[in-house]
Amino acid sequence: MGNIFGFEETEKMGLRKGVVFYFNDWIDEKIISILEEIIEQFLSLTQAQFTKKYNGENSAYVNRRNIRGGWKKIFHREFDNKSFDSSNILILDNCTSQNLQTVYACVKPSNYKAPSIDYFVYSYLYFQCPPDIEWSTIYQFMEYVNSKLTIHYASAGYEMAFNDLCPKSAGYGVRALKQLNYVNSEYTEWRELCLSTRFGVPCPNFIQILWPELTQKIESEIPNELHGKLVNANLFLDILDRKSGKMLEPTLEQIETRYQKLYWLLKPILVSPERPMFMKKEDWEKRLRRFEEKQS
Repeated sequence: MGNIFGFEETEKMGLRKGVVFYFNDWIDEKIISILEEIIEQFLSLTQAQFTKKYNGENSAYVNRRNIRGGWKKIFHREFDNKSFDSSNILILDNCTSQNLQTVYACVKPSNYKAPSIDYFVYSYLYFQCPPDIEWSTIYQFMEYVNSKLTIHYASAGYEMAFNDLCPKSAGYGVRALKQLNYVNSEYTEWRELCLSTRFGVPCPNFIQILWPELTQKIESEIPNELHGKLVNANLFLDILDRKSGKMLEPTLEQIETRYQKLYWLLKPILVSPERPMFMKKEDWEKRLRRFEEKQS
């Protein structure tokens, strides 16, 4: 699959467009039904099907298993009649040992509340889709999810996809991010952000949704070349080009300029993710500073 960064895909890793949502709804039968509808909507926009699953039944079993009977059967087996006061996870994709997945969904609903009032775990949705999906389609999908759930933060951009059926794919993919400033991953940016004690924005991205508690900490006006709008009190903020009613991808030069503007706008609410095991300390520190100065 082609991409703006010229990154060459292998069966182990490749670039996808992705979107992550952190939400704070109490998980009950109604919300589980909404999550099912959201996954249906995602498959509709990608025109793809899930063939593999991982449901966390055995943490020692990291590979995928084939889906039999359709993904909805797996979904309801995993989430029906659960309290969600402990870890629940379902991963759906279509990888094989020869081919990287084109679609991926990770669902982590949680009602866990610790004794400390300041500490709880956000529920989490993470999707990957082919890079040829239009940004306008992803934007509309984010609007749809925002209308269904209590979104506290969401972010969309380019993601590094890893094939769990290929040994060491995550290590290769994370290390490749050293040369890809505008690409994120579940390992480097998103996985640990569910904890409210560390909650904030890990990086600027092509599109983001911020709930009022985050936006009220932003003191500056939205700079030129960035677009913002309020939807149900949440701020949608993006770097896309508006031309003839379309949302087009900026050039690499425009991306660099707009990411810098967005970085400094979001500075008051930025948090530093924990260093992943596959990246050296000096490389990770450089990555955390990658938007502070214009790249040479």
